[in-house]
Amino acid sequence: MNNAISNELTESFAAIAQGDTGRAQKLLEAATAQGSLLARALADLLGSGEHGTVYDQPAAFEAFIRGGDNMPLYAAVSAALAHLYDAFAVNTLLDVGCGDGMALIPALAQTGHIPSRVDLVEPSPALLSHATGQLASSARLQQNHIRTWPLTAQAFCDALEPSMQWDLAQASFSLQNLPPSEREQTLRRLRPHLRRLALIEFDVPPLVYDTEAYFISLAQRYERALRAYHDDALLIAGGFLAPMLLGQVRQTTKPSNWEQPISAWVEELQRAGYTVLRTEKLFDYSWSPAVLMLAEPGASA
Repeated sequence: MNNAISNELTESFAAIAQGDTGRAQKLLEAATAQGSLLARALADLLGSGEHGTVYDQPAAFEAFIRGGDNMPLYAAVSAALAHLYDAFAVNTLLDVGCGDGMALIPALAQTGHIPSRVDLVEPSPALLSHATGQLASSARLQQNHIRTWPLTAQAFCDALEPSMQWDLAQASFSLQNLPPSEREQTLRRLRPHLRRLALIEFDVPPLVYDTEAYFISLAQRYERALRAYHDDALLIAGGFLAPMLLGQVRQTTKPSNWEQPISAWVEELQRAGYTVLRTEKLFDYSWSPAVLMLAEPGASA
């Protein structure tokens, strides 16, 4: 990304945060003229009235998640999970926010130790149905060994009973979608039901909102992520990345995710009563490095 685009995007983000849409549009038009697809998509979104959410265009999200750096990212995630299944002889597995099974299904295909029961928690019926269908069609896991929970993580943990126990719970890039206060409480409620927890998230920079460094980081990371795509770049920019970016920059609307540095994730796990055994960098993703955190219930909450 050249300096002109970086400066114009950075200044446009500050203008959006301040509610100066007119100035933001002019800056975005200048960045668009320099060749920024992200600026073009963001200008179009601002001009359209900004209706909807980042998941309103399924084709854009599908193109994003199934292309670019996401393919080697998820290959690394699945390999790490498969290693955990083998290392700990996992018989009962819980996937919180499994999505369509993009991390889970390849992990189960690679492991030498197939769990005797897999529980899937996912609030999207379409994604949960896809994951269940893929698992059921696999010769490695029988249908009656799969339980599905079409619930949010919060609702699932509210419904937990003492007899519900798992050798391992995993959450891959899903807990960032929970507001921090609800997330910590969800982790706390889940803790008595687990032997181990594998949490995978991005190690985003520890920056303060509404500072120049914060907006520069956003500009660089979003442009870097978009460069990994070719024919689908404009679809992804307009249908997914620009709406997500707007939610991060304009915090007067409810954010779509609450990312944080890995050090903050570790502190949150400790507050929720976990002992973090180790952290492991899995992949140097275009957005930020992906890191595995392995934890187990501590002596006290």
